[in-house]
Amino acid sequence: MSDLQVTLTERRQEFDGHLAFATALDRRLIEGDTISIGEMALTARHLLTIKSGLIVHLYNVVEATMTKVIDEIGKEVLAIPPAQWSQITVKEWLRHYAAIGVDGNEDSRLDVVHTAALKLLARQPIQTLKFKKPSGTWSDKVILEFSRRLGVNFPLNAQIAPRIQASPKYRDLTPLEFLADRRNAIAHGRRTFENGANDLTLPDIAELASITLDYLVLAVSAFEAYITQKQFKTADA
Repeated sequence: MSDLQVTLTERRQEFDGHLAFATALDRRLIEGDTISIGEMALTARHLLTIKSGLIVHLYNVVEATMTKVIDEIGKEVLAIPPAQWSQITVKEWLRHYAAIGVDGNEDSRLDVVHTAALKLLARQPIQTLKFKKPSGTWSDKVILEFSRRLGVNFPLNAQIAPRIQASPKYRDLTPLEFLADRRNAIAHGRRTFENGANDLTLPDIAELASITLDYLVLAVSAFEAYITQKQFKTADA
């Protein structure tokens, strides 16, 4: 199993464990059981907070996975000389590199271009290598844009394609867009942790998680194929 697969599997197991805990707590509360921790009695308000935590946790799985993807691609590309990079790879490296420390001053921009040229000509070493994610919070559309920039072949199979379509259930967003939007609402204070997921049942969250994580499995497979087949190299390298 690859590092990417291991990361996603471990994150999925963590999420499943937290979802199982929330489900057990929900069942006990529905049955009218009194659940106490020391002198504190757990109530539905605590469950609401846990549900918001599940939304944040689920989005963190997406972000952690894509961060790992970017790191792994950067590591593989860095292992070969820039002369062997494909045009797309060079362009995407420049997209990230040109965004670092540029204040708009002409001399500053020239310095960036000059240094980049020296690195590409192997006159200066490239110590680290990253690619710039598209703007916005990670969602299926942002992941797809990132894959297209790099030239990653990322087809959707017949099982996942209909599941990630925009839906009234998700306010006419795709499930991953809805997840990103709701996570931002909680993380940035537009919704409190108590009302962050009060309109979602635990089965709703479980379904959202299933779609999100199955999509990530497909994404990881696409990026792994890109890495394994060294699609970041020129055709004659």
